[in-house]
Amino acid sequence: MRPARPRSPAAACCTATLAALIVGPCDGPTGPLSEACGAPPYFTVLPVAPEDIDGITVVGGLGAPTHTLPTAHAGMYLARAGVPVRAPGAMAVTGLRRTTYVVSPNRQGEQDYAVEFRVCREVTGWFGHLTALASTIPTDQLAWTGCQTYSTADETVEACSANPRDLVLEAGADLGTGGLSAALGLGLDFGLLDSRVRHFYAAPHRYPENTFHAVCPWERFDAGSQALLFAKLRDLSRPAVVPAGEPRCGTMAVDGLGTAKGVWAEADVTGPVAGDERRYITLADYPYRPQDELALSLGPQDLGAAVAVVPRQPTGRVNRAFEEVTADGVVYCYAPVAPGAVASWLLALTASEALMIERVSHGAGASPCGAPPTTWSFGGGAVRMVR
Repeated sequence: MRPARPRSPAAACCTATLAALIVGPCDGPTGPLSEACGAPPYFTVLPVAPEDIDGITVVGGLGAPTHTLPTAHAGMYLARAGVPVRAPGAMAVTGLRRTTYVVSPNRQGEQDYAVEFRVCREVTGWFGHLTALASTIPTDQLAWTGCQTYSTADETVEACSANPRDLVLEAGADLGTGGLSAALGLGLDFGLLDSRVRHFYAAPHRYPENTFHAVCPWERFDAGSQALLFAKLRDLSRPAVVPAGEPRCGTMAVDGLGTAKGVWAEADVTGPVAGDERRYITLADYPYRPQDELALSLGPQDLGAAVAVVPRQPTGRVNRAFEEVTADGVVYCYAPVAPGAVASWLLALTASEALMIERVSHGAGASPCGAPPTTWSFGGGAVRMVR
């Protein structure tokens, strides 16, 4: 699996499963790992040897339709299957998750594991997509309980949990191995939560509590490790792009009240996010070049069910920065940077702060964005989105 784009079991955390992770005090060993956190770094050991890291991803990655919303974890692309994974710092293991891919186009019948941990009182996290757990984690002595089955855009999975007691690991201790599916990028998820951080969401009722606290794990490493990791930052879907700009490690904070920027849902979606993100869109800065490009992460099939990246413009009505699109009903046009693109998008924020958006198919190089704005108007394919 690709850590920041395709579906991940630990990434169901962005929705249903993340609610199982713990922020703040929890059961487990007492001592330094239960005390208040000081300032980082919290990690001094790379979780994977440098030669086994093909790339790392940002937090808040976008990958519609499976990760239409900003992804509440970062991750690694691994160079091979069976890569040893180590604890990056001292940690108390607070939970385990076993995921079985009941229905999947790439990994049906396979299983992998997530290890949840606490670093200190306010900082917790998890590693996802471990193909095997280390012998120091006594799975044969644990009962797998609380099994739940849920569906994403393209998979049905069963997730079961177990709760080891008094399991403390030192920095560098074996966690297991990673690298399940070559078809999905041999990915290893790495999520980190800090209860002292709280992200703003325009519609907070849609999200489990823990998505408010997701932070970039790479920024909590020592300076030398951090430099090595950031040198490997890349977007696997656009491998030729050189990441640049700030925030370097991405962000979960994308919503802008009164503007088009942020997460939107189809008008009749009233409940919380629950695994399947196909009825949402995210309009945000492209997280690997946030000062230069915009990303339209579009879940609905009618809108393309993919991510479109366009050049970011501070003025005009073509590829205008989303925070500059306000609730005045003016129509804007977005055309991708990809050569030979055959789709563009019209969007407008209405006075009632609903978003209208429509995918416009066209020939290569014939985007309506090249025509005068007076020619732009919504047709029968426009979709109404709300916060």
